[in-house]
Amino acid sequence: MAHPPIEVAVLICCHQSKEYVHDCLRSVLDSEDPGILTHVVVVDDASTDGTDELVKQDFPEVHCIRMETNCGFSGANNAGWQHVRQSYPNVRYIALLNIDTIVHCGYLRSLVDYLEAHDDVGAAQAKLMLHPEMDRINSAGNRCHFLGFGTMTGYREQDHGQYDQPRSIDYASGAMVMVRREPLEQVGLFDPTFYMYLEDAELSWKLRQIGFDTCFVPASIVYHRYRPDAPLRYYYWLERNRWLLLIVYYRLPTLVLLAPALLLMELGQFFFAWRHGKLTEKLSSYWFFWKPANIVMLHQRRRAAQKRRLIGDRPFMTRFADEIRFEAIDHRLLRFVGNPLLRAYWALVRPFIFW
Repeated sequence: MAHPPIEVAVLICCHQSKEYVHDCLRSVLDSEDPGILTHVVVVDDASTDGTDELVKQDFPEVHCIRMETNCGFSGANNAGWQHVRQSYPNVRYIALLNIDTIVHCGYLRSLVDYLEAHDDVGAAQAKLMLHPEMDRINSAGNRCHFLGFGTMTGYREQDHGQYDQPRSIDYASGAMVMVRREPLEQVGLFDPTFYMYLEDAELSWKLRQIGFDTCFVPASIVYHRYRPDAPLRYYYWLERNRWLLLIVYYRLPTLVLLAPALLLMELGQFFFAWRHGKLTEKLSSYWFFWKPANIVMLHQRRRAAQKRRLIGDRPFMTRFADEIRFEAIDHRLLRFVGNPLLRAYWALVRPFIFW
């Protein structure tokens, strides 16, 4: 007797993305994933370039939702997730996909097979390759630094099969990640406060803290038109959201123990911001945390996160990196001063995190 197909919702959020629609959606609809019933949902985040009209006209089999106001990557994906919950009750997995990607045929099947075989895994990331440099890696799973930074494993390396084994990772890139439905029903998808950037880290962090691992599955391949200038273009969101992660998810003794390293990093970030003309953005990221309404919100977020967690900071942080390696922000001071100091400090304090 034949088994019923496994239902997967592919959720694609976009904003001003008309140029990417055909390549992305055609590759998704042409992918051959036997045994999988795919529902494709596009959330247009208040575009003004006609993205939603193009989707509806050229891809009538795709369900397109239009947001009237720009809610950011987090808010748009959450709206799509709510639509999936209401419209597709039998969906078992949610595949989040960037509109600026092209998927390799069969990309869903590999992820589904892995998740079906590993009940303790809550999210699985595909191997992200660069486009048009399709022999070079965009991300083979993302790394977390113990001070909240996120970096990509293997960025711009030529692919020689060095990352062709599935493995646990710190967090999955939101450009292409498949998430199990059950934990999403428990903790939700993205925190809308993050708006954009590091919301994917926050998702993996909360999955990890309720007992679900995040893994990299290289048999699934997706090509990504990645923009390497993101750390500068979106510096405010990266810095603000890094602190959101730390404040909400680390226990208070951990924050106290890391305070000297955090102070050192803030000095480095001020130098970085000054050097790149981003001081206004850096100061604005601080101001967010002093607004009374945001203080209340942070208290509520932190209380909820600490209440639901099932593991302590010691096992949670066990794989976190002790240095920052990323081509776009490489500098002599980071390489020869910042990273050595951070490595030494992490080696010193890590044994004391026993909670």
